[in-house]
Amino acid sequence: MGSYREEFFRMLDGKTPSSDIPYYGMAIMPGQKVYGEGPVMVMPSTVRFMALDDSGKNAWGVPYKIDAYGTGFMPAPGEFMLTDITKWKDIVKAPYNYDLDWAAAAEKDWANLKWDKETQVTSIFGAGGGYFLSMSGFMGFEGTMLAMYDEPDAFHELLDYLCDYDIYMLEHLLKYYPDVDVWGMGDDNATEINPFFSYEMFKEFYYPRYKRVADLLMENGKIISYHNCGRCEDFMDDFVDMGVRVWNCATEMNDLMAFKARTNNSVILEFAPRLAVGDPEEKVRAKVRAWIDEYAPGGAFVWLVNSLTSNVEAGANLMDWISDEVATYGKGFYL
Repeated sequence: MGSYREEFFRMLDGKTPSSDIPYYGMAIMPGQKVYGEGPVMVMPSTVRFMALDDSGKNAWGVPYKIDAYGTGFMPAPGEFMLTDITKWKDIVKAPYNYDLDWAAAAEKDWANLKWDKETQVTSIFGAGGGYFLSMSGFMGFEGTMLAMYDEPDAFHELLDYLCDYDIYMLEHLLKYYPDVDVWGMGDDNATEINPFFSYEMFKEFYYPRYKRVADLLMENGKIISYHNCGRCEDFMDDFVDMGVRVWNCATEMNDLMAFKARTNNSVILEFAPRLAVGDPEEKVRAKVRAWIDEYAPGGAFVWLVNSLTSNVEAGANLMDWISDEVATYGKGFYL
């Protein structure tokens, strides 16, 4: 088995891993551990997103709540900062910081990053593209979807404003963080059953802005990862056409076998199935083996270990079972 970096680039070249199923999982609960080698996340101090201070708002002014375990952030229920999208120019202000010393910030970030250039992959998540979630943060899900129908012109204007900011940030990130391998964009625009909006709405409102971000990354020769953990397969061919090479949090409610066939295993699936607390250990392990048998042949497959639970102890047990089964059953899978 080569290093994660070697196996990752083997898969990008259309080859299967040399031996084992690659896997990783980042700690999502206090006290939980990191599983596998996986990519090393670069968290630029220059990116302003969710507030961790006492303001209770993110950098855009959206009120946020933190869950009881301190592990997740969600817009505060019912506290919408924008109730009339036609007035967005008076309310929504992009957090530009033209006085920021980008070079000094990047130098500090790289100095604090612990990684091995020979064996690990670096990734930035936050390269742009979170337009549906941003709009939902401003107006709520219902308000966002109604605004697409009721005030399409204002909706387009605000999307352009969001995208302009993403491009500004991305141009600076590309300049000052040039050695990052994988650049992650993402937008959770789908539930576990269907997308929140039609394909026609996707093409009209969201696709042009996603593509602006992807085009800039492609112009700079970057590997693009796209995060979407819902049943978003309706949109995925368009993202592949944009240049996406990694589908982060690909879930089994999508027809992943059809996707692998259409793309000829050219897009790495970072597979994150919906394994919830409650199943006994052997049933969990059996599911892991079945999914490996189904999706891993041909390569372009990484298991992303996760538990999706707020029960810290039970979640840790579940992640331990998953990672152990992937490591043991996946050992030598490609030999």
